Amino acid sequence: MLILPAVPDDLPALLDLQRRAYASEAALYPEVTLLPMTQTLAELQEDAAGQTLLKGVLDGHLTASVRGCVDGSGVGQIGRLMVDPAEQGRGYGTCLLRAIEAALPAQTLELFTGKRSATNLRLYERLGYLRDRVESRDGVTLIYLRKEKATVTV
Repeated sequence: MLILPAVPDDLPALLDLQRRAYASEAALYPEVTLLPMTQTLAELQEDAAGQTLLKGVLDGHLTASVRGCVDGSGVGQIGRLMVDPAEQGRGYGTCLLRAIEAALPAQTLELFTGKRSATNLRLYERLGYLRDRVESRDGVTLIYLRKEKATVTV
């Protein structure tokens, strides 16, 4: 999989990927409507303007994506890690997560997922994220995880 910066022309395809990738997540939370399932193209365009947005391309097809930004306190906020359902379980999510970690100019990284999202939690914890706090938002219990980038000393 080739990882590249996403460009504005990619956004319609990213929105389609987002809906397909988040369908399984939405099924875990039938009592609420998840924002990734209802986001419009205009909202995605607005979000993308202030974020680092990466795409994964496999055999010329958009296969995966992730986005992130550094917040006002200097923490790298990572979100919307998604892989085409037909390509899940092949390590593409891990590759994208490592790429966005490297792309964000922040020592501390943070992301979140729903409490029922066991597969996501296993991935994040396997990659060194530690559970930081639990919050409830819109009827969903969210688990926030943090990671400090490794520092190299000479």
